[in-house]
Amino acid sequence: MKAFDFNRFMNVARWDLTVNSKFYTRSALLMVALICMPVVLYYLYNMLTDNSFFATETADDVFFFCLFDIFLGGAYFVITSGYMFHNLITKQGRINELTLPATNLERFLWHVVVIVIGVNVVYTAGILFSDLLHALFRLALPNAEINSISYKLFVDFGELRGTGIFRYENFGMLLFLGILGACYIRTYCLVNAWKYKYNIPWTLLFYFVFQNAFALLVLFVVHCMSPELMIRLGDWAANVNPNVWAVCLNVLAAALYAGIWYLTYRLYCRAQITTRRNP
Repeated sequence: MKAFDFNRFMNVARWDLTVNSKFYTRSALLMVALICMPVVLYYLYNMLTDNSFFATETADDVFFFCLFDIFLGGAYFVITSGYMFHNLITKQGRINELTLPATNLERFLWHVVVIVIGVNVVYTAGILFSDLLHALFRLALPNAEINSISYKLFVDFGELRGTGIFRYENFGMLLFLGILGACYIRTYCLVNAWKYKYNIPWTLLFYFVFQNAFALLVLFVVHCMSPELMIRLGDWAANVNPNVWAVCLNVLAAALYAGIWYLTYRLYCRAQITTRRNP
């Protein structure tokens, strides 16, 4: 077999979408419904309770809807990453996937497409559909202002642009935080490649232990350092160009992100029908 063949890759895609069509459909519909839920509940509650203040309301503040979608999106990306290799949960599922006439790379890349592209498409579709529902409900109010949830969420960043946080000099740190967030989400893919069942609780346990151990290590290092050394290090860090710090941090974060994907692929390549870790 060649290392990668697009026809075999498409065969894997067709097989997965056919076998797991109900799983993908239910997951997508559930996500769209959860995103639309606060919009529907808010307007139905005010209409059914005959809220007179709501009936005369003209301003349209969508901040709560945006905040809800951000938190829900974070949970959605984490959970779907933990189910990246959902075909491998059962023994029969592992037999079906691992015996496909395709290479490990082709099967793995299809899982990446589902998690990286498919999940974002479903999330965006849910936002757009909730935006449409929001506009329809606003049209029922006389002289009501209509704001777009999608615009506030994807373009206006919740009106953060006016705070100056998106200035050029802050872009490097924002990019660093974004890559770190992506690393956090992709660690759920990594643990899922290691353990197919209950991998999300295992990942949360790992982060709980890691964060506490890291905090204790920092406290220990700070306690062992002399005040003169701390002042000297602080002066040295302050004299370094902020752009240099941003570049170094982003390179390290990008290397960590690539390393997580590489380890995930290596663990996936070692998948077996039954092991002590995945019976």
